[in-house]
Amino acid sequence: MARQRKPTNLHLTLQRFAAPIVEDPQQHRSSWRDLMPSAREVRLDLGCGKGSFLKESALLEPDVLFVGMDYSPTCIARCAEKAVQSDLPNVRLIMADADQVTDLFAPGELDRIYLNFNAPFPKKKHAHLRLSHVERLMEYRTLLSSTGLLELRTDNVLYWRFSLEQLRIANYRALRQTTDLAAQPTWDQDREPVLTSEYFARTTQRGAHVYALLAQPGPAPDRWEQTAPLGLCEYLPQDLDQLDHIPYGMEDTVQNIRNRQKNQRLRQQAQSRADRLSQPDRPDRCSQSAKPAQPAQPITSERTTPPAQKERPHE
Repeated sequence: MARQRKPTNLHLTLQRFAAPIVEDPQQHRSSWRDLMPSAREVRLDLGCGKGSFLKESALLEPDVLFVGMDYSPTCIARCAEKAVQSDLPNVRLIMADADQVTDLFAPGELDRIYLNFNAPFPKKKHAHLRLSHVERLMEYRTLLSSTGLLELRTDNVLYWRFSLEQLRIANYRALRQTTDLAAQPTWDQDREPVLTSEYFARTTQRGAHVYALLAQPGPAPDRWEQTAPLGLCEYLPQDLDQLDHIPYGMEDTVQNIRNRQKNQRLRQQAQSRADRLSQPDRPDRCSQSAKPAQPAQPITSERTTPPAQKERPHE
């Protein structure tokens, strides 16, 4: 008989703080509000991480049902622990991938979707995994109510620029935006002061700016076309020294580009030297303008040789 494996700390944590975790979220599709009939809104924190923002939001607005969604069991365990220890009946948690969002929520069921410090996936081939990609934005607009809002936060200026392009393509209208959220005394009308999280605090302590945007879907476009660059490297400035902060997760990418640019400069310098050495010597300008020197003439008197003497006849 095989020995039963001892539960890990993660499994024990999930069991101990299981109350806010929804085991079968798909059965609540179109009926999430039934979990908290008194809730004035249902909001989704997509990619909720360890739940610091979720906890602070639930404490500030106890009449709102907050649903945290993340694919990581570790993150869900930490969120559940915070919710139980803070006695938050208005928090529910889903362990699922963001690709399942339309399977778990019905059209118009959400009043707000949060995208806080999501993974940037800098490579072009992984662009579709970004939670602010236009394909996902088109899905969110169906899930949001007629007055629903999308809130985005990031410390990655390249992801920020990419997201602004995607929001434009998906026809979202920015109601409020800032390039330095930490400097804002207030953000949303319902909140004072700006809510932070553990990651928010760490990233601002390193000197990074937090970019934030509150947007609402406009009329759905009849058709859309991806016209924005997909690789985040394409949003880098030409002069990398202009970056006051290298976005988290892109340190190696930026360093590789710097090395590539340095090697390119060295090759150009070497080619310039080789070109100069291969050119023939140029004649001196002075020698081109001066007349060619005449050969020196010997200095002689008017008569250089004595006159020929007549031969005297023999006597």
